[in-house]
Amino acid sequence: MVDFIKELEKCTECGKCKEICPITRVREEPVYSPRSKSQLLKKLKNNEKLTEKEYDSIYLCTRCGICDDYCPEDIPISDIIQKEREIIAKKGEEPKKTSHIVNNIFEKYNPGGYEVSERKNWVNEELEFSDNSKIGYMAGCWISYKHPEIAQNTIKILNKAGIKPQLIDQEKCCGLFVTDNGHVDEFEEYAKNYMGEIKSQGIEKLIVSCPSCYSQMKHEYAKQYEEPEFEVKLSVDFFNKLLKEERLTLKNDDLNLSIKDGCHGKDASEAPREILEETNNGSKELSEEIICCGAPAGVKPLYPDISDDIGMLSIEKADQVSDEMITYCPFCLYHFEDVVERKKEDAKPIVDLTNHLIRLIE
Repeated sequence: MVDFIKELEKCTECGKCKEICPITRVREEPVYSPRSKSQLLKKLKNNEKLTEKEYDSIYLCTRCGICDDYCPEDIPISDIIQKEREIIAKKGEEPKKTSHIVNNIFEKYNPGGYEVSERKNWVNEELEFSDNSKIGYMAGCWISYKHPEIAQNTIKILNKAGIKPQLIDQEKCCGLFVTDNGHVDEFEEYAKNYMGEIKSQGIEKLIVSCPSCYSQMKHEYAKQYEEPEFEVKLSVDFFNKLLKEERLTLKNDDLNLSIKDGCHGKDASEAPREILEETNNGSKELSEEIICCGAPAGVKPLYPDISDDIGMLSIEKADQVSDEMITYCPFCLYHFEDVVERKKEDAKPIVDLTNHLIRLIE
């Protein structure tokens, strides 16, 4: 087990994490820097009382991991913040809204508390599935309840390539919000049961549309419980493979596009760029690094103004450099649409990559 206190002693106060953090890009208070909030672990372990701003700073983190990527000492800052939230949760002192969302996931298998019976309302007769397929499909919460057309278009693209996937009998939330907020003990049993259900259906390759589901099931399940016995594949990465195998054909498009990555799809981020290189002669980068949309890990429900301001960084940049912003993260899309409605109704269109591809399928 990593000794986080020992890890914190490696900090040289270089300030790189503060420069790169999405929170401190829109709020300059020193207490909100990744270094400052991670150092609070010492106070929590010593059972010292946090100030209001110190408490807020621990939950003003999307756990996007960019501080981990840029820390020259390789301090696992986002894991330390997860540990801080775990300590607070075990004391019964986490935000009430956080507890409510966690309970929604355990009781209704989605963060929004939507009805379980409505999760597969996106399924219709024109979509082809096979109960015997070794390839499974998981839409994820935000697609199932907020953007069902992404799931429908994913299946249409797979069907076009001759693939009829199997649906998970009782699809559930991947549990990212649970682990982001330190409920790791409860999550272990949840992950064990969910992976067992998927495995029992004979699924050998699970295609997921959401980068958060992808990262959670591929990496966090292995970290908190055990590595899945089935392969987890992000849908856009799988689409890219099908294109290279010439199982799909796409028309060219002359739109000038920018691309917004999901924080949790970093190891598959080349795939959408390769796809857009084929269809649109490439895409414009919004920044040199992947900047979070500002919504994950509880920041959107707890601190909506800060979350919106972070979202505007990508929205305004996309407006400057492109005709449309392309994203392949449904939670980014959900958040950006919400921000645009409140703060910038004249923003350029924001389109999911799967929905963009369905326009180009021949």
